[in-house]
Amino acid sequence: MSKLTLLFLLLLGSAVAGVASVELADFRVFPVVDHSQLEWSTNAEDNFQMFVIERSADAHVFYSVGQVNAKGSYSQYAFTDSSPLDVDNSRLYYYRLKMVDRDGTYRYSEIHEVSLSFTAVQHTWGSIKAMFR
Repeated sequence: MSKLTLLFLLLLGSAVAGVASVELADFRVFPVVDHSQLEWSTNAEDNFQMFVIERSADAHVFYSVGQVNAKGSYSQYAFTDSSPLDVDNSRLYYYRLKMVDRDGTYRYSEIHEVSLSFTAVQHTWGSIKAMFR
């Protein structure tokens, strides 16, 4: 086998390994009073397992807040994060999707920012709920 053929096969293998198993068509995050609504859709899904929804208060350290199993190619997804009211007093949150394949490999979507507005009543209710946990 020539060096050129070997190099071609090596590059071809790298290109195939880099193909994503899911292709996001759209990903949006928007505020709904005191919680965040995430909606996204996919084009092709191949050997794809699930989305892990991650949230951050600083866009650097992310924590899992839920997961949604794969439905198949050309699907619509939605997730409501109703827990921001219970997290500190921050009103600005960052979200991303961790896209996990069946073999355990994963990659991340782009990061989206959302600003929530809490009324005084909602803020007080969140404090009261926290006392009874």
